[in-house]
Amino acid sequence: MNTILVDRQGGIALVTLNRPEVRNAISFEMVEELDKCLDELAVDREVKVVIFTGSGDKAFVSGGDLDQFLSVRTKDKSHPMLMRVARLLSKIDRYPKPTIAMINGAAIGGGCEFAVACRFRMASDRARMGFVQIGMHIITGWGSGTRLMKKIGTNRALALLLTGEMFDAAYGKEVGFIDRVFPHEKLREEVFGFAAKIAEKPLCSIEAYMKVAKMVDSGLESDVCIEEEVDLCSSLWGSDAHYGIVQKFLRKK
Repeated sequence: MNTILVDRQGGIALVTLNRPEVRNAISFEMVEELDKCLDELAVDREVKVVIFTGSGDKAFVSGGDLDQFLSVRTKDKSHPMLMRVARLLSKIDRYPKPTIAMINGAAIGGGCEFAVACRFRMASDRARMGFVQIGMHIITGWGSGTRLMKKIGTNRALALLLTGEMFDAAYGKEVGFIDRVFPHEKLREEVFGFAAKIAEKPLCSIEAYMKVAKMVDSGLESDVCIEEEVDLCSSLWGSDAHYGIVQKFLRKK
């Protein structure tokens, strides 16, 4: 692959957006490579968590590659182009395994849109971010205005979207956009430590929780979600792995 790097180790897949010469801007080629990568990692039974980050320490993602995206001027041509990226981010948003945006530097415009699609967002204390689209006479074109409103609430999201102001990781955490903030030099260690705690757990249970999360995110009634959660647990209940652990516990009593 030309625009991303993929490293698998210990149940964790690290996907690095690797275009440092343009601050990891998302190109058409990167969209296709990410899409293929996500399909491969979804069926890899050794991978339990996926981390996304940017190459270098200056930028997570600086947005879309303007040289490519601005070559399209009309609505008829821009709509399918934007929808292609929106579908990619929806795939990340609905991914069957936990995803983490490891925000190692600037996340501008489309970089914030990419981060919103991930299940967790963990940032360096040096990171700066902003939904700057409104200052360019557009809005979030990859669907992450909607995602942001659902994840942090409509008014908090609108405060970020309507002002287009840049903000730091501490403020991002205050408004619910960022889950955790770490000292820059500790970011990788802390994020991988969190991911490792998940990766040591059984994939069947991880995927079951992700199914429950998707149902909750979709706005289904609590009773429906609870019924499905119980059904998922009952499907795992009779496994040899569960039975063996219970028997081991009982022998210790």
